Amino acid sequence: MGDKDSSQIDILKKALKTQRTEALSREQELQKQLSGLWQRADKERKMLMSQVTQLKNELKASSPKTLFNDVTSRLSELKATVSNIRDGSPLSEKGLWSFDSDGEPLSEEQRSEGAAYSYGSDAVGMGEGEAKYRIKGLEAKVAAQQDEIRELRALLTERDTAVSKLQQRNGLLSATLEEKENEIAALESRLNKLKRRLTESDSFAPRAWVVKEAVKGGYGLEAAGLISSPASLNENWVDAESEDVAMIPAHEEFVAKMKDKSAAPLLGMVESFIKAFINKNPKMTDFGMVHNFLGAMENPFKTHKLWKGADDEDVQETLDALEAYILGDEQVFNSIFKNVGEPWERRDHNLSKRMFCLQFVKAENLDIKKIHQNHPALTLARKMIHQIDEVRAPQEKIECVFRAARIIYRMLNETSGESASADDFLPILIFVVLRSQASRLYSSLDYMAQFRRPSRLSGERHYYLVQLQTAVAFIDHMDAASITINPEEFEVKYKSREREWEERGGQVTIVSESVSDPRA
Repeated sequence: MGDKDSSQIDILKKALKTQRTEALSREQELQKQLSGLWQRADKERKMLMSQVTQLKNELKASSPKTLFNDVTSRLSELKATVSNIRDGSPLSEKGLWSFDSDGEPLSEEQRSEGAAYSYGSDAVGMGEGEAKYRIKGLEAKVAAQQDEIRELRALLTERDTAVSKLQQRNGLLSATLEEKENEIAALESRLNKLKRRLTESDSFAPRAWVVKEAVKGGYGLEAAGLISSPASLNENWVDAESEDVAMIPAHEEFVAKMKDKSAAPLLGMVESFIKAFINKNPKMTDFGMVHNFLGAMENPFKTHKLWKGADDEDVQETLDALEAYILGDEQVFNSIFKNVGEPWERRDHNLSKRMFCLQFVKAENLDIKKIHQNHPALTLARKMIHQIDEVRAPQEKIECVFRAARIIYRMLNETSGESASADDFLPILIFVVLRSQASRLYSSLDYMAQFRRPSRLSGERHYYLVQLQTAVAFIDHMDAASITINPEEFEVKYKSREREWEERGGQVTIVSESVSDPRA
């Protein structure tokens, strides 16, 4: 399923890359067209401005006022000529017969023909008509230029519309690409979470049904890839301990999100609760307050934008991280364990003393098979049980129990080639707990059972927690009759260890078991 999703994501990425390349190519082409339009528009604008300037100059040179003054001057000359004719005076060089209708000097032939022609008032009318005609021509030319300007403006408007559509299309394309990238990121995030959850479920032990099916099918465990070769067994178990699986899966992500400015209201509510909880001086019986607060915070986290798109398991992991954030606080944790009460303190003390005095008990005394007695898995499981008192959050403590149990089951599956039973598991767990000499086990067991959210205390982890409670109760009541040992030997060795306990003043020192540490 993972390969198929990866293939689909690769195809989607290639398609998006192709779309982006085509969009960039189209954008460059449109940019070239726009550049050409701008150059053409600028060229036409300059040409029009030149023509308009020329028209203005012509209009200025041939304005109605100038024409009127010219006509008035010529009328005066006509009047003078008419007066001369009446008086019998010779024709003036600048008189009627000296110029044509455009003001140009007449030829001799025109003058002789003009002598027989009388202008009078018609000459004046012709001058005015010519002026009007010229003005109308200029007005028509200006109108034509204005039409061209309007066409250019329409072209520029069309250009702007095309640019706007292009920008809109680019915006939609960018939005689509961003949406696809977000979808890919969401898919990758979901795949990573799925891989992490699969890793967590398979950590420290292959599933029993895998081993069972492999054996049923006639495959050796080594050939099936479920165990390493005997020569590299120790190295295989060293790698198992170093698997990087978080105690609280979503804790780092939760802390990072809570540092975001938008999460300030949520952080304020959480910090206010922690402060109020500390002021109450909490005890083991105050687990209800924490459960109620976690339930009340589910919806605020679920509806916050930082958790947008989170599925139900994501929300539950966020509440797990919040539980660890509250109960992992040093003041909160110390206050709870400080107020466990005298009965729990006495039980923890007596159990520590009893485990110290029973360190002489060996694996064979608990009827543990010889193949398991010196297995490096026992060292790893012991370290996990011992770590219970070193962590604070109930989920972390339960995770230590879970990992220790899975390590034991993995060892049983590898060595027996079939699904292990509780009859094989419990004696080994008892031996591991006894050798761990973990402190405050009774208080820790009660703390895990009370403060862990009930909805999350189920399945394998709850089963292993019950098994640990059984192992602790067995150690607390262990005697010669409950194990395979000579009663007198048991009594002598127990008394010797008890005297040593008193001499040490009740201080626990972990005794190195006969199993060698593969990393030494």
